Amino acid sequence: MAAGAAERLQARPNDGSGLWPDFSNTGYRHTPANAGGLGLGAYPGKLKDYTTGMSSAKPLRLEYEDGSVISFTRFLAEKVIIYGDNLTFVGCLFEGTSPNDNLVQIYSDTNVSFLYSTFKPSSYDLPPGNDGTVTSSHTEPGTPYDKSWQLMTTMKEAVAVMDHNDIWGNAGLIMVTGFPGRPSTWTNNYIHDSADTARDEYHHDGIGPQSEGDGGPMVIRNNTIASIGNTNGLALQGQGVYSDITVEGNYVSGWGYALSIGTVNNARNITVADNVFSAELPQLYGFLYGNLWGGTAAGSTWRGNLLQVRAGDLNTRHTPADHGTYLWPTDNRGHTTDYTG
Repeated sequence: MAAGAAERLQARPNDGSGLWPDFSNTGYRHTPANAGGLGLGAYPGKLKDYTTGMSSAKPLRLEYEDGSVISFTRFLAEKVIIYGDNLTFVGCLFEGTSPNDNLVQIYSDTNVSFLYSTFKPSSYDLPPGNDGTVTSSHTEPGTPYDKSWQLMTTMKEAVAVMDHNDIWGNAGLIMVTGFPGRPSTWTNNYIHDSADTARDEYHHDGIGPQSEGDGGPMVIRNNTIASIGNTNGLALQGQGVYSDITVEGNYVSGWGYALSIGTVNNARNITVADNVFSAELPQLYGFLYGNLWGGTAAGSTWRGNLLQVRAGDLNTRHTPADHGTYLWPTDNRGHTTDYTG
């Protein structure tokens, strides 16, 4: 294991190390100069309101010319409805109250990008139960249902580029999984503190759900995907073929299952590598839904995935003796050697 990987195995989001995506390095307040290579300055210390009279009780319709870059803007709404193609949002804040609906609903044909932006309920500055010292709240209920938002959704075929965003207080992210040559890309995001975990009003997912199948390609790299929840951190929940999906170098904890890559064993060209699967948060079932893994026969690779376990962790299926052991896709245990199947 490389020195950097060894350090990350010992670290957790919001522990002051900054080795994982967390409150210290994601969201609009941490936008650096030239984010995304767009030549913009760093976060100027204050956002501008998109318009006057915004309210979490009414929707907001945005229409932009194709290719627009929108920076350092606050959008407050029951629902933000976005029209325009090849749009890039940098250092923006999307906040509102949209139970059982989309906070952000996107009508783009080709591409939409969100960089260093924050998506949260308008009623809270920090997630209930998370004062910034834990990855995600260790206790229910999370954001109450009536103050939460449910989803962020692409309504057409735009592939999303998501980088360094801070996302919480919701139930999932339904984004197009990608097309050949146009992967959906998730890098350096902090996805945490799902809403309303006590009442189970929601089907709690991190990235997803994608329930139709026939999805991919996707790149999911160097994210924190952690919350108390009832379904999946990566929620690819259909019976169709998922293909060309890379899940690499992420910190994953909690949920029902950490990963679901199909509900039948027909996924192909899947890489799950160098992730840290942490016992920090309680987990209802296991790390991989159904232990569904086609392996090398399906062109897939599982390597270097490690368990992180500390005394007092809430996933009590594991003990500190499992810390640093290799997680295999065929069971829910730590192993002293890496998986080779």
